Amino acid sequence: MKLLKLFLLLIAFCAAHNAAAQNAMINILTRNSGLVKRGGTVFLEVTINNTDPAAHIPAYKLRPQISVPAGLVSVAETGHVLPTGWTIIRNAGSVITLSNGKDLIGSTDSRIILIALKGIKPGGPAIINGQLFFADGNAPGTESGTLTGDVPTDNNSSTSIQVRN
Repeated sequence: MKLLKLFLLLIAFCAAHNAAAQNAMINILTRNSGLVKRGGTVFLEVTINNTDPAAHIPAYKLRPQISVPAGLVSVAETGHVLPTGWTIIRNAGSVITLSNGKDLIGSTDSRIILIALKGIKPGGPAIINGQLFFADGNAPGTESGTLTGDVPTDNNSSTSIQVRN
């Protein structure tokens, strides 16, 4: 009987460990202290972390989405710096959605993405929001999915931007 209880406890521990695993998180930061001149460009630094100590994040699983204050700044058409394998799924000017495409992110590894933002008119400071969504793991990474064991409290990040003359 004790052996059976020990075995069941071991299974419960393993299941709990697996359920807590496979976490991805997002952090965003506007470079240049969040300041950009009207007509100028500044980078938004997006960091995606795999906090799992043992498992990688598969390709086509991550869909980070960045929303910028429309009218104040816009997401540039070009000039972004993406890690190898990453793609832009959609750029609507005030919202950009990315995919980790063919990039497998190893355990405890991270990726840094630079999104080019253009200052439109003076104003702010205003908030830029980053949110981490998940895809089903199939190309092109546009269908909704989940990341088993993800902790949703670290799937959002925000920073600010101010446009000056």
